[in-house]
Amino acid sequence: MNIIDTSANAKATSWYGWRIPSKAYAWDYCSKDSSAIDLKNIPLFDLNPIEYSLSSPDLKDYTDIVFQSIPSVHYFREYDWLHNKNIYTMGQGTKKFLKQGIGFNATCADIPGSKELIKILPKTDNNKFLIVKGKGGLSYLFDHLNKNKISVEEIVNYERIKYESYNDIKEPFLKSDAIIFSSTFSAQIFFEEIYSSDVKAKFFGISDRIKNYVCDLGYKCKFVDAFDQDVVISIKNSI
Repeated sequence: MNIIDTSANAKATSWYGWRIPSKAYAWDYCSKDSSAIDLKNIPLFDLNPIEYSLSSPDLKDYTDIVFQSIPSVHYFREYDWLHNKNIYTMGQGTKKFLKQGIGFNATCADIPGSKELIKILPKTDNNKFLIVKGKGGLSYLFDHLNKNKISVEEIVNYERIKYESYNDIKEPFLKSDAIIFSSTFSAQIFFEEIYSSDVKAKFFGISDRIKNYVCDLGYKCKFVDAFDQDVVISIKNSI
């Protein structure tokens, strides 16, 4: 069985990359019979850090920190100042990465996304929010807080860069039995640059948002928990 994981790897140039494991998902660690399963990581875009500045470099003026994605955690510099802050994430994946990667607990809504997160955020003038995201990331949460006159600051600390060509990486996808999408961007690139009727693989998304995105394109896609230690076996059993 051939499985392809499309998750992008943060470059060694990440600000504090040495403090976070470069492997983000359970399939990087789970035991598997190599004679039965061939698991490859083939990213569809690069991640690059973006320099940023804060109005409060030691975070003392912020009460609440929101990370919108796993790379936003990876490229954040001020880990030492996260203690005693209220930390939130958009989804379970980023929450688990924060805990497993740097040891911080975070809160997120049962249903991922800005609209659901807003429902559980504190509604008081005494709070000041810092939102950490990537270039092109959604600003729905920032706009909502700003509109309701709640103090909020937003920083962009990474960007996603498409490859110039995908011709050299198409062949493995044609031979794959399963393809795991780690973002809607990776799914978008796949269907724009790689997909053809010759692809027979089953599609999996690591969040409901990604799964629904692929389904909205007209393809079948199943949710898979990227942090489940039995994720590879789950994929194998569903094919």
